[in-house]
Amino acid sequence: MDQLLAEIKARDISKLTQAEWYSRFAYVSSEDSYFDMVERRELSRSAFNAIFRGVSCASVHNKRRIEASVAFDESRAEMGGLALEGITFAAGESALVGRTGLVYGNRWQNGRPKGVQGNALKWLEHLERMVPDEAERDHVLNVMAYKRQFPNRKINHAVLHGGMPGAGKDTLWAPFLWAIGGALNTNIAVVRNEELASQWGYVLESEVVVINELRQSYKGDQRAMENTLKPLIAAPPELLQVNRKGLHPYYALNRLFVLAFSNDRNAIALPADDRRWFVLWSHAPRMEDRDAAALWQWYAEGGLEVVAGLLDARDVSQFNPGAAPMMTDAKAILLQQGMNPTEAAVAELIASRQSVFKPGVIAAPFHRIVQELANQLGERFRVNQNVLQIALKDCKWEDRGRIYSKEYPTKKHVYVSPEFSHLSNTELRRMVENPPQPVLSVVK
Repeated sequence: MDQLLAEIKARDISKLTQAEWYSRFAYVSSEDSYFDMVERRELSRSAFNAIFRGVSCASVHNKRRIEASVAFDESRAEMGGLALEGITFAAGESALVGRTGLVYGNRWQNGRPKGVQGNALKWLEHLERMVPDEAERDHVLNVMAYKRQFPNRKINHAVLHGGMPGAGKDTLWAPFLWAIGGALNTNIAVVRNEELASQWGYVLESEVVVINELRQSYKGDQRAMENTLKPLIAAPPELLQVNRKGLHPYYALNRLFVLAFSNDRNAIALPADDRRWFVLWSHAPRMEDRDAAALWQWYAEGGLEVVAGLLDARDVSQFNPGAAPMMTDAKAILLQQGMNPTEAAVAELIASRQSVFKPGVIAAPFHRIVQELANQLGERFRVNQNVLQIALKDCKWEDRGRIYSKEYPTKKHVYVSPEFSHLSNTELRRMVENPPQPVLSVVK
């Protein structure tokens, strides 16, 4: 209790003199508030007045007693105080951030505790248990170390770690989260699926967004979850709007890293050409209680600091945070399972080159193709042009757009299979207009 009281007194700003205000606070014009450049937080005009009620303030104009905020306003220019355009959240930056010629107060504070050098074998053994593939393990370590070392840089993909409940996924990533936010989880936002679509943007005021038990809805648009997370995972957009109850919205720099966990193989539906997700699946069985307890005891006795030190020392100079992550077996399975039944049925026809896909090229009008597929697959499958396009994309057929040639000057929209993608527009139009005829045999 004594230590807590000492900390409260140490952070008590009400004892600041009026002369000290101008190096500590800046006026925020868009909010009519005051930004504390040390604590990196805003004080409303009424809060500023209440905190400094004990400071006797007189107007520079007529010497009458005035509120603290008015006194600050009157003397700000003379005392060299600052006026800011607004506020932002910019991980890794100083208290003041310049953007397009304007200056903003930065709400981000570094929550990284100090790491120490030591033996991290206990954690590394658990890492190998959860991620036995060396290349995948190296990627995990690079992501962790890069985010720890460079808070002002964006890792342009998310990590999805799946596995059976109790295998030790949270236990594996706990030291990383501690290395970013310390014991208070500073700049760590833990959210549930249903909170992702919230109109409020408080989750954006963080460096790491943790989604526990990511699971897509099987109702409506299967890609809705993926579309919701797109702007958080990758930049552009460079700025994300933070909506706050009762306050003006502001823009945060997009430096978020998304970490998701799931016990479901089909946690999220992704397109075949996805470049935003690194997917892991741990086949490890449920972690023994005694093993989990021993590892968490090691964490409590200094292991967290040791892992942080390991991440500090790791060389990530060759890691490219903007590159697409490597394909994994877990991601291949996820992509395959992410199709709805109709997409999967059409994709199977495409892959096996059956029906209209046999020539390796198709062309508009696509409604005729859709109708033919619907007749072939039956009423159980709801085929439409969107399903057709998704299946073609998943099977890596190339969209050549509307093409023409001297022989066929009228433009026609064409899709072509990978093995024929090298052909010219002229050759493709010939294939479309003169499809190979089936060889008829005479039965005697």
